[in-house]
Amino acid sequence: MKYGVLVFSYSGSVVLDEQLKNNGHISINLGDYMQTLAVRNFYKKAGIADEDVVTVDRDTLSSYAGEPLVLIMNGCFFRRCFPLPDNITPVFIGFQAKEPIIVEFLDFFKRHEPIGCRDTTVEALFHKYGVKAYTTGCLTMTFDPRPSPPEREKIMLVYGSGVGDIPLEALQSMRPSMKRKVELVFQRKIIHSFPVSAQDMHDAENYASYLLNYYRDNASMVITPLHHAATPCMASGIPVSILRRKDDNRFSYLRSLLPVLTAPDFSAANWSPEAVDMTAIRRTLLERTETALDAALRQPR
Repeated sequence: MKYGVLVFSYSGSVVLDEQLKNNGHISINLGDYMQTLAVRNFYKKAGIADEDVVTVDRDTLSSYAGEPLVLIMNGCFFRRCFPLPDNITPVFIGFQAKEPIIVEFLDFFKRHEPIGCRDTTVEALFHKYGVKAYTTGCLTMTFDPRPSPPEREKIMLVYGSGVGDIPLEALQSMRPSMKRKVELVFQRKIIHSFPVSAQDMHDAENYASYLLNYYRDNASMVITPLHHAATPCMASGIPVSILRRKDDNRFSYLRSLLPVLTAPDFSAANWSPEAVDMTAIRRTLLERTETALDAALRQPR
C-alpha cells in the first residue's frame, strides 16, 4: 500500500493565471507546504517507510491515475479536486471545503463519515447536511516541540499577501526595544511558471522545511496573521500572537487556544504571550489520525 502526501500545482486557479499574465510570476502560499511537512511527519511517526510515501497533486486529484493509495485530506479543497477516483482512499483529517462542494458531493462525504474538519465552521456545515463530523484542527499542530528556546531574543513577523499581510497599525503599541528585535519573514515563494512544475513544488516544500526549522531555531516569539505560520510554531513551543486585518472562519478552532485579534481592535495585543501547551492537542490529533488511517486501510477494495 502507498500513502499519499499532497503537493500543490494550483492548476485551475484563475487568480494565479492572471498573476502570471500581469506580473510574469506568481506568489504561492508556503503554508500549504507546512501541511505537506506535517503529513510526512505523521507518516514517519506511524512507522511508514519513505519509499511508500508518494506525492499527489491536490489540484489534479480528480484525474489521478497512479497506483492505489490512501491519502490524508488535510488542507483546503476546491471543486476541481472532485470527484476522487476509485484508486484514492481518503482519510479526512483537517479537511476544509466550502458549502457548495459539500452539497454537490454529499453522498461521497456520507460514505466516508465521520469527517475530521480543520475548524468548527466546516464541522457545522457538515452537520447542517446530515454528515457526521468533528473538529480535529490541522496536522501542523502535531510537530514535536523544539528542544529549547533560542538564547537570543528574536521576534519574527511572518506574513503573506492580501489578508495575510501584517496590519502594521497593530504594532504601534509595541515597545521600541522590542521593535529593534523584529525580523520580517515573507512566507510565500515567487514562481515564474504556472501551473507550478514538479521541480518548483519540490523546491517549495524544501523552502517551507527551511523556514519551519528557522522558526524553531531562532524565534523567541512569532507575530502573524497566517494560520499555517501560527499552528506549526505553536506546536514547536514558540509563543504566538495572531493579528489579522479581517476575521476569518478558518480560525474558528484556533480561537479556543489563543486570541485572534482583528482590526481595529488591537488594544488587547499581548507582546509577551506564553507558549500554548500543545501536549494534549498533539496527542489527541495523532491518535485520531491513526484511527482514521486504520479505518481507511480496512475498507474493502
